[in-house]
Amino acid sequence: MFLEDLTGLVLWALFTVIIINVVFLIFVFFRRVKRKRYYKEKDAARIRFQPVVAELAANYITVEEAAEFLREAHAKVERDAVQELLFSAMTAENESRISQVFFVLGYVEQWSKKAFGRSRAARTIDAALQHEPPTTLAPEKSALDSYHRLRMSSVPRAVAIYNLGRLAPEFSTIFAAEALRDPASDVRRSAIAALGRNRNVSAIPLLIEELRKSIEEHSDVSIRSTKAALAFYSLADLRHFVPYLTHPNRRLRFFVVDIVRDITHKAARNTNLTKNDFAPQLYEIYLQKVVNDDFADVRARSISVIRHFHDARSTQALRALLSDENEFVRLHAVRAAADPFYIDLIPQITPLLSDRKWRVREATVRTLGTFGNAGTSQVYRYFLQSKDNYASEQIADEIQRVGFLTHVTDYHVAGGEEALMVKSVFQKMAGMKKTSLMNNMVASGYAPELRIMLMDALATAPSAELPGVLATIAKNDTTEVGAKAGSILRNIPPPGGNA
Repeated sequence: MFLEDLTGLVLWALFTVIIINVVFLIFVFFRRVKRKRYYKEKDAARIRFQPVVAELAANYITVEEAAEFLREAHAKVERDAVQELLFSAMTAENESRISQVFFVLGYVEQWSKKAFGRSRAARTIDAALQHEPPTTLAPEKSALDSYHRLRMSSVPRAVAIYNLGRLAPEFSTIFAAEALRDPASDVRRSAIAALGRNRNVSAIPLLIEELRKSIEEHSDVSIRSTKAALAFYSLADLRHFVPYLTHPNRRLRFFVVDIVRDITHKAARNTNLTKNDFAPQLYEIYLQKVVNDDFADVRARSISVIRHFHDARSTQALRALLSDENEFVRLHAVRAAADPFYIDLIPQITPLLSDRKWRVREATVRTLGTFGNAGTSQVYRYFLQSKDNYASEQIADEIQRVGFLTHVTDYHVAGGEEALMVKSVFQKMAGMKKTSLMNNMVASGYAPELRIMLMDALATAPSAELPGVLATIAKNDTTEVGAKAGSILRNIPPPGGNA
């Protein structure tokens, strides 16, 4: 009896699994058929409405004429196709006309109702059509806030805000500003991204306020999201950031200065900037207040902007910051000075070769290298005079890493004191066993006189690699260089042997 009951139970379980699988397969089959039909109808709608959208985008027909024809799109698949066509055709020149078509066809009303509800949607649409300045009121508390924060509820609103945010800036800014009141972080994040993407200067105060909330009130929208949105703005918009460079909250000042730095770096990729590329009020506040900020991180970040002013005042500001008490300010200052325009700062940069912080010393060697012989000669002189073994090793490593020694031909040709200085550098590096680059130079096609001088320097403290290098040169080079290599090789004692 027990076995019969167990057999029946197993059969019912097996039958249930089979039924579930069959139902699932039927669902998948019909879903694929439905999706195939959807995309087939969508492609047909694209072909049908694309010429009208193209004429609207090229301004060959009016908004009213385009809307009259596009109203024939009744089914959801047709409206989806029209929406994609309009967005794909949108450019800076036609975005206002295409946005008006979205209003006329009811897309904006549909998205607004989904994002804000019926009553708020009507008010927001009126404000957008009347081009009212964007404002953000305090979020309204509701008993349904917990539900609205759930992703199943917030994602459709975030998608609606994303679509509204793709309208022309004079419209989208209003909708995005209203969305900042939403209790769900997904929706507010979508609104912040839209504000930054459209770069409407009237949205800067709204984004700065969101940044303040993230800093002071621990908002559930990350600082990174707001900072990324603000970084979309251009060099011409920086004058609108000026009021926030003296904000009481030092962390907010830091992030604003960092955003200005990012925008400046983006602009500097394509051209060499000068103070004339910046708003006068930004130029003045940076040189008068920001460089003297009591927060070291603000001073450090400001240097990356000041270096692009390229004038006497920026040179003086960098001169002062090179001796700042904070190591990171000095580090940023010496890195920023790596510009041939600031060659007059060599006397202030050189002492940093003995800075107590190794990062500053490392950056100093690299910066001096950008000034050609005028800078490298300072590095060589300090290297020869230094009694600090740790600093000497670091400079020797950096000399090899940056490749200073590959440019010593000029010193050798000049002769006199410069040639003697280079020879002394070679000898000191050989004594410190910092010979990898020198070995490569000996084996390469440099001037014979320079290669012979290098071999003499290396022979004062032979490394384990030197005999192999010299043997190769002596075998393959029939000139005086090969003869010199053979002579030195014969005088080098074998490993473990005597001279």
